[in-house]
Amino acid sequence: MIVSDSPYDWSFRTDSVDIAVESWSRMLSDNHLSWSVDELFWPTESFEAGVRRRALGDLTLVDCVCDPSTGSRGTREMATADDEYFVLLMALDGEEVVEQGADSSLLTPGTAVFWDSTEPASFRVNQRLTKRSLLVPKAALADYGARGRLGSGKRLRVDQPAVRLLASHLDIVAETIDDMPLNSIATVRNATMELLCAAVMGDAAHNAQSPEAMVMQAQRFIEEHLRHPRLGPAMVADNIGVSVRTLHRIFSESGSGVAELIRIRRLASARDDILAGTPVTTAARRWRYADASHFTRSFKQHYGMTPTELLAGEAAA
Repeated sequence: MIVSDSPYDWSFRTDSVDIAVESWSRMLSDNHLSWSVDELFWPTESFEAGVRRRALGDLTLVDCVCDPSTGSRGTREMATADDEYFVLLMALDGEEVVEQGADSSLLTPGTAVFWDSTEPASFRVNQRLTKRSLLVPKAALADYGARGRLGSGKRLRVDQPAVRLLASHLDIVAETIDDMPLNSIATVRNATMELLCAAVMGDAAHNAQSPEAMVMQAQRFIEEHLRHPRLGPAMVADNIGVSVRTLHRIFSESGSGVAELIRIRRLASARDDILAGTPVTTAARRWRYADASHFTRSFKQHYGMTPTELLAGEAAA
C-alpha cells in the first residue's frame, strides 16, 4: 500500500515481503547509487520506507526513512555507476551499522561517516532510521584539494564546530532548496563544499603547524586571491610562511598540486559566472585567461564539455 501522507517524494508501506524487497531495492538504487536489499525485519505488520532526493548542482542531498533491513553493494552494483563518489552519511534518528573494508561504523543521531562508492559496502539498520546522505563527486573534491583527505570509514567528530555548522547548513538547505532561486544554487553548492572541506580537516586544523592546517591556510589564501595576476606557489608559500618546497610537499600529501588547485578553482569560478549569465569571454578574462581559446580547451579538458555545451545542457534541463 502506498503511503499517501508521507513527506517523502517516494514512499511505500506493504505487508508483502516480495514487494517490500523489490520496492526498497529500487528506491535505494534510484536515489543512493545501486544497492541490493538482503533482508527485512518487520517491526509491526508492515514494512515502510521513504526517500526525498534533491540536486544541489553536482551534489545530491538525499533524506531517507526506513524500517530495519540489511543491504549490500558489490561488484555487480558498482558496475552500474557512471561516476565516483564519496558519500557523507549522517544519522538523524535511529541506528545503522555501515561496513566497508575493515571499517565498521555504528551510526546514531549526531554521528557521521563517509563511504566510498568504488568499494564494496554493506549496511544493517537495527531500528527505524531517519538519515541524510550527501553524494559528493570525487572530482568536486579535487576542485578544493580535499580528495586526498578522505577515505571510506572516515568519521567526523560531531563536537567540532565545523561539523556542527555543516550539519546545521544541510538542515537549512533541505528545508529551503525547493524555494531556492536558480541563480543562488551555485553559491549554496560552493558554501556546502567549503563547509564540508573544513569539517573533513577535523582536529588537525587546531594545530597551526600541522600539514592539514597549512593546507587550509593555503586554500583560504588561494580562494581570496584567485584573480591576482601573480598568484602561484611562491606567493602562497610566502603568505603562509613556508618554503615553496614545503608547500609542494604538503599539497602532494593531500592528493593535489598547488598550481593545479589554482587552475581548477579559477575554472570553477568561471563556470559559476557563466552559469549566472556572464559572457564566456568576460568570465575567461576575469579569471586570468588572456586567450579565450585556451580557456575553452582547459574548460573542456576539466569538465568534459565546452562552456557553450554547458549552457546548452542547462537550457535543455
